[in-house]
Amino acid sequence: MTTQLDKLYESLRADILNLVLSPGLRLSERMIEARYRGPSRTPIRAAMLRLEANRLVQKVDRVWSVTPLSLTHIMQACEFRIGIEREGVTLACERAQPRKLEQIEAELVPSDTDASRKDWLHSGCEFHVELMRLSGNELYVEAMQDVMQRLARIRWLEVVNEAGRARTIIEHREILRHLRAGDAAAARDAVTRHALETQQRHQNTLAKSVMRTGSLVIGGSNYDQP
Repeated sequence: MTTQLDKLYESLRADILNLVLSPGLRLSERMIEARYRGPSRTPIRAAMLRLEANRLVQKVDRVWSVTPLSLTHIMQACEFRIGIEREGVTLACERAQPRKLEQIEAELVPSDTDASRKDWLHSGCEFHVELMRLSGNELYVEAMQDVMQRLARIRWLEVVNEAGRARTIIEHREILRHLRAGDAAAARDAVTRHALETQQRHQNTLAKSVMRTGSLVIGGSNYDQP
């Protein structure tokens, strides 16, 4: 059963991802109560902690705010992703079982571009996490989960683009094809091209979003607070 906490969390998450709640916006309990029809303090605080774990809000000096978008941080996350994914698919070429490759394609590579934005975001994230799981090294899995979470907001803004979705399907299938063939060099090249093209789309999407919404974007990457 969906709880008040679940409803509040999903509403806040959607508004943050869609930039309805602007990066840098201060979030008080009173404002959340008024905007989201009177949830009590307990679910508000629980929702904020969940959003904080997903890097969508931050708390500085006891004040909650929507985590700012940082171009530098996004680009660093993209660079880190390329590094771990290249090494992960190298190991996957040695260790992946054919049936697991078939399962990933069947479950995580859509046959068309019609999935909802939420489902598309989930399948895209899980595709790359499962590639790392094929490496047999859980540290690669955890690293990919972390980096995809850091990129969640910018990826959410992109998945409405049907041409980009179609290209992603093609590129994901290409990566799996090279893994089936056991061609580590081709798999590394494929994930690198895919990640670099994604990085460029991130930059373009962020620039367009800033122009459209006036969202706060900072140049540095040191906004993460413990």
